[in-house]
Amino acid sequence: MFPHLTRFNLRNWIDENRGDWGRRRVIWEDSDFIVFVTRGPNTRTDFHINPGDEIFYQLEGELNLHYLTPDNKPEVAVLKEGEMFLLPRFVPHSPRREDGSYTLVVERVRRPDEDDRFVWVCRSCTHQLYETTAHFNDPADAVAKAYEAMAEDETLRRCAQCGQTEPAVRSEGPAFVWRG
Repeated sequence: MFPHLTRFNLRNWIDENRGDWGRRRVIWEDSDFIVFVTRGPNTRTDFHINPGDEIFYQLEGELNLHYLTPDNKPEVAVLKEGEMFLLPRFVPHSPRREDGSYTLVVERVRRPDEDDRFVWVCRSCTHQLYETTAHFNDPADAVAKAYEAMAEDETLRRCAQCGQTEPAVRSEGPAFVWRG
C-alpha cells in the first residue's frame, strides 16, 4: 500500500508489477476510500451487491460489467480503455474481464453494520438461486465457500422457477479477494 500524500505513476506501478500481479492489487484502503486495480481474466457467475457506489475506470482492455436492473433484467455496460462508469449502490453487478484487461476501482469503506451481498441468478429467467453475505473486510472466504457449496450441490444451482440447472463453477481460489 502507498502512504497518503504520496503520488505515484499508476502506469509505471502496473508495468512494474505485471509479472506478479495476482487478481487484485490494493493502492489505498486506509482512508474513506478503497482503491485497487484488478485484472482479467476472471470467471465470475455471481452478482455483487455493494452498499455504496463504485467507480470503474478501464485502464487497459475491456470490461463487461453485467448488472441487473430494478426489474431484474440483465444488462451489460461495456467499458473500453479510457472509459469510466459510476455504479449506484445496491445494483447487483458482475464485472467480467478478458485476459490482459486492467480496471481501476474506487469504492468506500463499509461501516461496521454493513454487509455486502453476493447472489447467483438463473441465466434463463434471472430467478435468484443462492445468496450469501459477508462483511467487506473479508468477503473472499464467504464467496469462496458459496462457490464450493454450489459446485458440490446441484440443488443450489437448479432454478425453482424454470428448472434450468446452472453449471458448476469453482471460486477463483485464494486470489479471489473480491472487492468490486
